[in-house]
Amino acid sequence: MHTHTHTHTPLTHTSNTRTSSLFHLNHSETPPLQPHSTPTERSVMSGPRPVVLSGPSGAGKSTLMKMLLRDYVGVFGFSVSHTTRGPRPGEVDGKDYHFSNREAMQEDIDDGKYIENAEFSGNLYGTSKSSVDDVRAKGLICILDVEIQGVKNIKETDLDPIYVSIQPPSIEILEKRLRDRNTETEESLQKRLEAARVDMELSNEPGMFDVLIINEDLEEAYEKLQSVLIEEITKVQSTKKERCNSVMSGPRPVVLSGPSGAGKSTLLKKLLKDYKGVFGFSVSHTTRDPRPGEVDGKGLFCLPMLLGATLLPLADVLSSVSSADYHFTNREAMQEDIDTGEFIETNEFSGNLYGTSKCAVQDVRAKGLICILDVDIAGVRHIKETDLDPIYVSIQPPSIEVLEERLRGRATETEEKIQSRLEAARIDMEECNEPGLFDIVIVNDDLDESYEKLQSVLKEEIMRVQEGIKS
Repeated sequence: MHTHTHTHTPLTHTSNTRTSSLFHLNHSETPPLQPHSTPTERSVMSGPRPVVLSGPSGAGKSTLMKMLLRDYVGVFGFSVSHTTRGPRPGEVDGKDYHFSNREAMQEDIDDGKYIENAEFSGNLYGTSKSSVDDVRAKGLICILDVEIQGVKNIKETDLDPIYVSIQPPSIEILEKRLRDRNTETEESLQKRLEAARVDMELSNEPGMFDVLIINEDLEEAYEKLQSVLIEEITKVQSTKKERCNSVMSGPRPVVLSGPSGAGKSTLLKKLLKDYKGVFGFSVSHTTRDPRPGEVDGKGLFCLPMLLGATLLPLADVLSSVSSADYHFTNREAMQEDIDTGEFIETNEFSGNLYGTSKCAVQDVRAKGLICILDVDIAGVRHIKETDLDPIYVSIQPPSIEVLEERLRGRATETEEKIQSRLEAARIDMEECNEPGLFDIVIVNDDLDESYEKLQSVLKEEIMRVQEGIKS
């Protein structure tokens, strides 16, 4: 994982006047960043300490969060909130919100199962302890963006987060920022300013926050935020690297390879249909920017890295089972991880890096699922150099003539694209017979027979997963 080296800023007390410093610490009641309480003082909550970010709209919280997510890929996560309002078009239960009813949610609030909650426009909203624990269980730092009342509510729980307040230099500067957005009516702007005045006053209450950052200069404010979080960030990065470099446990993955048109996607669809809850896909990394609607690193059934001629056909066929997209990162961070051997296979396409990390595969295996990796022949050779130990399966057409007939039968390719696929297929069909490269080469002349052969070679791992589900 890409690690930023920073000098840890000593946490020393400074004047609590808003104009004299960018970095305020409240020592009068609670020492900042104190170690976790003992189990006798609080219930045991495993995983990295969460971070509570608070501050008025326009102070810069969102910008600072985006910078953290950009520079520390795979370190932070967000809990999924609960609400009693109905889902809006396109919203997914468990992804956008956990949609509930008032009676059930109020009962859980009364039972102390919520960290914070509020009512807005007649609907309840809240963050449950379990939703935060879900993030922490993945070894991620859970970010909670809450208003000042939410901070007070969290103070009454056993969550033990790092409390950070992001504040503007002055109410006048905040007003200018809000007006420059040109997204507010005069009425909503005045409401935001009034709420900000209250927030700026309460943020100085002794013991309310571990650190108060005045965001006058964005880069300085970001350095301060990094310094207060660097200890937890380093722990997450170290733990993740140790886990990924340790002996991989769980079901053996399956590497599927073969030219476009050989029938991999059809056989794979049959496996997913007949063995629900047995197979999973790793979430790949890429340096390209997210497209509208894409989710950064969430979910399990994301398409793996699909190289060369295999990219589009399988993606089209399996789009119905994909609920996540990619881990979006930057070239510097990804290249560093590639150089240190943290990727199983990588490729560059249209100026962007794509790849499958050891951690991404291990995340699937840790859930007791067989991870499917669909790669080209070069990807197979790369994986051979790792300690992954998958089952290597090549799916091949009966002949180049039959393959050409299948590709033309799709009526989706230009002549140039067909010839390009056929040339790649000739190389694939020749190299697949190299001794020791694959555990099995299945010539897909008859779909049912090919499927039986595929099931046969995977039967042992499938049975292990199914037995694990039953137990």
